Amino acid sequence: MNLRDTLITATVCGVTVLSVFLTGATSVAITTIGRDLSFKQSDLQWPLNVFSLSYGCLLLLCGRLSDIIGARKMFLLGTAWLTIWSVYRKSRSSSMSHLSFAANTPAGISIISVHFPPGRAKNTAFAVLGAGQPIGFIVGMILGGLLSQSPGSWRSIFWLQAGLGCALVIVGWFVLPNEETARRYSKGLDWIGALLSTAGFGLLTYDLAESTSTPHGWATPFVPSLLGIAIMIILFFVLWEIRCEARGQPVLVPMSMWTQPGAKMGPVIACVVFAWWAFNTLAYYAPLYYQEVLLLSPLQTSLRLLPMGISGLLTNIATGYLVGIVASQLLILGGIASCMASCIVFALVDVHTSYWAMAFIVMITLPILDVAYTVANMQVCFAFSADSQALAGGIFSVATRLGTSLGLAITSSIATSVSEKYNRAHPNLAATDPSVLMAGFRIAGWTCFGAAAISLLITLFGVRGIGIVGLRVGSSADDKPPGYDV
Repeated sequence: MNLRDTLITATVCGVTVLSVFLTGATSVAITTIGRDLSFKQSDLQWPLNVFSLSYGCLLLLCGRLSDIIGARKMFLLGTAWLTIWSVYRKSRSSSMSHLSFAANTPAGISIISVHFPPGRAKNTAFAVLGAGQPIGFIVGMILGGLLSQSPGSWRSIFWLQAGLGCALVIVGWFVLPNEETARRYSKGLDWIGALLSTAGFGLLTYDLAESTSTPHGWATPFVPSLLGIAIMIILFFVLWEIRCEARGQPVLVPMSMWTQPGAKMGPVIACVVFAWWAFNTLAYYAPLYYQEVLLLSPLQTSLRLLPMGISGLLTNIATGYLVGIVASQLLILGGIASCMASCIVFALVDVHTSYWAMAFIVMITLPILDVAYTVANMQVCFAFSADSQALAGGIFSVATRLGTSLGLAITSSIATSVSEKYNRAHPNLAATDPSVLMAGFRIAGWTCFGAAAISLLITLFGVRGIGIVGLRVGSSADDKPPGYDV
């Protein structure tokens, strides 16, 4: 890579760093945030679900808008929005700032996918994009632990986010490339599809989040009712997209992608949903284990989470080389198998043994799943033409968000139920007693193992034959037209 290509990659990667920075900081500061805002134990996942709600429901719309108006413009607008709302930093600014990630994440993937020609440079750029997750997580959890115990409190996180966002806007203005008009989606925006997808996925995410915080969970009447409505809206969205595509009208998501030869879109997306269910849910429970079972401080917790970020960083560095020489199916299988191992160790962890004996193993094996992020992301992008790369990035990101929302909702419900059952059998213990919480945490580990096992089976039987994705020249890898530059 030359200097400009390096700056482009670093700028796009910075968005991933920012999004995971907030997740890492929140995961460490979650108990402090919950105490300051008077959250119940069952409500602690709500700050993370707010991210999925505001981010996930707009990904498809923003992805297609990016293909229409240009990835560079959408990236800069989204990052500027992040900066403004981070400075505002009221209690609702968190959800408002999350909207920016729905804008600049698909746009960033489009910039990487279209700007770089096929080969090592493209593979490296996608791997660096994946590396933004552990980098952001490391920085976020360390600063989250420090700030939650400082006079500035956890609210200072938003000031840091604003500063980083402002820097990305400035650098991006000078280095990000402008797409040639021929590279843009020219049919226009499917407004009805946009409305249906936003309403359907937004309602689904909200319902899954609420299912864990209502007094009676899924027995609460509105929870299954909203779920049914969300599913119906999503079905209407699918039928509408099929109709529009058949008539040659603008579509938000072309349904023909699911049957495109060689794309394996169905198995790849399903694999990502279940894999990220296991990954992000276990990453949510790990800091809770340190703080609520072992009773460690946020700073002590962040230090124990540090190997997780380092492992993820090393994984993505290796992936940049392996994606061009190793079969993609084997890479995904290896990442999922490592995630399964971490789930087993977490479920069996001995709270009285040393950190290095078991918990450390969880920290270093879980992030190896990051290899699947790069491989699956590239596979999805290659399935779309050059004028729909932001949409491809949006679809991939929807899969990760959907997996996270499902994982947190279902796993938290199961864990809470098991903890309550354990508490009824031991009425002398408080509901927040470490032994009561640990009963639920263990079943959470086994639930994540089950989700990862489903992902493994889907990959084993459904993703065969995709070859070495780092050597492929897909429709997105056509030579750039003249003028594709600033």
